[in-house]
Amino acid sequence: MLFISAFIDYTSETATHIVEKIKNGDKHLKEKFIKDYIPFILNIVSGYYTSKAVDLKSSDEYSVGLMAFNEAIEKFDINRSKSFLKFAEMVIKKRMIDYFRKTSSIGRKEIPFSYFNSNNETEFKKKINSFDVDQELSSYEFICELKDFSRQLESFGLSINNLPDYMPKHKDSREMCINIAKKIVENKNIFDKLKTKKYIQMKELSKIIDVHPKTVERNRAFIICLCILFDNDYGNFKAYLNKIV
Repeated sequence: MLFISAFIDYTSETATHIVEKIKNGDKHLKEKFIKDYIPFILNIVSGYYTSKAVDLKSSDEYSVGLMAFNEAIEKFDINRSKSFLKFAEMVIKKRMIDYFRKTSSIGRKEIPFSYFNSNNETEFKKKINSFDVDQELSSYEFICELKDFSRQLESFGLSINNLPDYMPKHKDSREMCINIAKKIVENKNIFDKLKTKKYIQMKELSKIIDVHPKTVERNRAFIICLCILFDNDYGNFKAYLNKIV
């Protein structure tokens, strides 16, 4: 879940219970609840922060996030959603995307994985150049995944715009990278080290898969991309990934 849990004492279950109490008439609890969950709101909003204001709390994005969190409290229905925090995250992201669409124009071309399904380099480049961003970014779910995936890539010094450079051109190489990434994600020690230290433990990895260190290093960026995908519930990206193999 995308929030800074270190600043919050409530569990997801407790948060849901508190919202139920608020909806049952405890209005005094609402103000404290919103205040306690400002870090939660800020963490989600930060992924959409485009204002020039130095302080995020002074930005329009933050105001949108606060209103969305309040909206989530008002609209939450325990019979339809068991977790308030998941519901609130969805509402905040939806309102941020609405705001993003109104105030921004997409000038970059973000490339989906389905465009890397060819061994022919000419066809590969043609697909990239013809990619229609506006059409592909039409769904709320895709935008949410795109923003979060981009943010996680950036923590490794990688960019979603460079995916064509990271992606091996040959299918057998891509399949090999997929296998390596799956092994990394399945091994808690190796994957935790990758997330915290930003490097792949080759000594440990060599114990669970027969692969040369130079092969891993050469494909490091793509392997990291895959690890992020396997570790997250990116329905759209995983659909693209299925077309590779």
